[in-house]
Amino acid sequence: MNWRKSLACALWLAGIVMLSAAAQAQRVITDAAGRRVTIPSIVTRVADPWPANNAMVLMLGGADKLVATSDQARRQPWLRKLYPRIALVPAAFDAAGEVNIETLIGARPDVVLMAYGGALPKWAEAVDSYHVPIILMPNSSLEGLKVTARITGEVLGASESRAAEEYIRYFDDNIHKVLRVTSKLPDSARPKVLHTASGGILTVDGRQSVIDDWINIAGGVNAADVAGLGRPVTMEQVAAWNPDVIIVGTAPNQQSRQAILADPRWRQIKAVRDGKVFVNPSGAYLWDRHSAEAALQVLWAAKLLHPSQFTDLDVNQETRLFYARFFHHQLTDSELTSIMNATAP
Repeated sequence: MNWRKSLACALWLAGIVMLSAAAQAQRVITDAAGRRVTIPSIVTRVADPWPANNAMVLMLGGADKLVATSDQARRQPWLRKLYPRIALVPAAFDAAGEVNIETLIGARPDVVLMAYGGALPKWAEAVDSYHVPIILMPNSSLEGLKVTARITGEVLGASESRAAEEYIRYFDDNIHKVLRVTSKLPDSARPKVLHTASGGILTVDGRQSVIDDWINIAGGVNAADVAGLGRPVTMEQVAAWNPDVIIVGTAPNQQSRQAILADPRWRQIKAVRDGKVFVNPSGAYLWDRHSAEAALQVLWAAKLLHPSQFTDLDVNQETRLFYARFFHHQLTDSELTSIMNATAP
């Protein structure tokens, strides 16, 4: 019996050594800034201050690896509905993007996933001193969104990486489906679209942005003659642009839509006169942003702007199929209504 015990002990020790080696193994990821970042071979603990990307992590199947998040992600109503545990994940990051370094390091993340705005966050040096790698990902275009999905999946692991590739194929299919129609539209058939941002009804999303991308794909033209997201404008500027369609992306969306309709200054705007002021859907994150649900946004916007060109497109059915396929959640009728009207579940 002694030799059997010795063999079992040897096998057990070998297993421990293999597990220890796997835990210490590393790999290299190239992020959006072109940095070659060394991360653990197997990532099990992730910090993600980017609210939109928390929903991406959930969609890819890696949400149980989240050990630190942001206040905004924990408050996102539909993210809490789809993944209740998010309310219990420590919020190491506040709405201003500041970090509580003690909370972050106390969560013992293997890696931090971070939106890249052209520079490292100011807290990066402090995090680096604890030898926690930061992966930067693009956040300013729909093409960048696909890169973000791919990098996020690559960081999280093999199954999440496969889910990312499946999502990217779906996203590309939707874009091509829309462009087959809208790419043939003359300029005269493209409505001017004004999209409001989270700062209020006189804060808009301009050119050179993810908003501009899906407006153009959907067969519109961005009415806002400014660059970037969340740009404050005057009522005089809005009147000069005179948009054909207004899409309200200002939270709370329904109240912001009513604020536009009730304000006498807006009644001169063509979109208001024609009854074309719409609320943008919102789910696990805001559809109109750099979020997983941007794959639905291009369909919704195309149907909204050119209903006669997309008579065979059932956005409600596509939404049901998307949530079932990617979030593994069967939407009820009331839940679907909530998402399409940007209300809490």
